[in-house]
Amino acid sequence: MNIDLVTRDLEATDMLRDRLTQKLGKLQTRLDEKLHVRVRLSSEGQEMYGCAIRFNAAQREFTASTEGPDLVRAADETISKLERQVQRAVKKAGAARGATIREIDV
Repeated sequence: MNIDLVTRDLEATDMLRDRLTQKLGKLQTRLDEKLHVRVRLSSEGQEMYGCAIRFNAAQREFTASTEGPDLVRAADETISKLERQVQRAVKKAGAARGATIREIDV
């Protein structure tokens, strides 16, 4: 996985980088594709932080963003939004696939 981490008006900690890598790695495994992810972390004011994540996979663009008083929580909520999008995409792709020989009753 290739992660582009862009920050504005703040410094990302190693703990946050590791957390993002771990959680986005699970999405990569679920999609079964190598991902190129762009993560944007920003300070939106004195006590407000933002996280936006975007990547392309399975002929779709996945994007989500969240703002909140805690940067780690904003990142977690953004990834949760992406997990729901990925879950829908995987489910939809599986439903579009026809029945296999093993699934057909003889």
